[in-house]
Amino acid sequence: MVRIQTLHTLLDLQKSGFGRPSPRHGLNLLYWFANRCVEVSYWNLITVLYDPRTRVYGFRLFHNDEELLPVTNQPYYLVGNLNHDEARNLPDYVRREYNRNLNISYTDRIIICVGRFSISVYVTNFNPNQTYQISPQLLRTIRRMEREDFLRETTSVISYILYLLTPSINYQDCILTVN
Repeated sequence: MVRIQTLHTLLDLQKSGFGRPSPRHGLNLLYWFANRCVEVSYWNLITVLYDPRTRVYGFRLFHNDEELLPVTNQPYYLVGNLNHDEARNLPDYVRREYNRNLNISYTDRIIICVGRFSISVYVTNFNPNQTYQISPQLLRTIRRMEREDFLRETTSVISYILYLLTPSINYQDCILTVN
């Protein structure tokens, strides 16, 4: 049976390491998702604003063949693969550091389980030890924040400074040599 830790606070998210280091896009993807794809009710019920079956923003059916997530009869949908054509509809701040040749720049995904009466939200980089459920409370907290404040709160000072500096870096021009 899969046991997944639930992230309830910004500190939990920061400690998880999800979406870092730069140029990973997970934190920006999560911010976009919380603010544009879901609403959270007073009773902590999550409502999806887009039908993921339409593939808007690159949502795709996720089969969970490797049992990364709990086995269920409800469908899972994944978003965040910047290789898909529909991902071009994601905001620039989610896509800006994407580099097809740099695998770390697009490893993060959001997966939702759409049940009849409930929706579960997960973040992952496809490592079972780094897959987390996002609580409705955390989604609500993210929705109340400006993006820059969210990034500052969920990254270390050094990571945040690097994030602010990296938009001007073209990763295709960077060459890493190992002797």
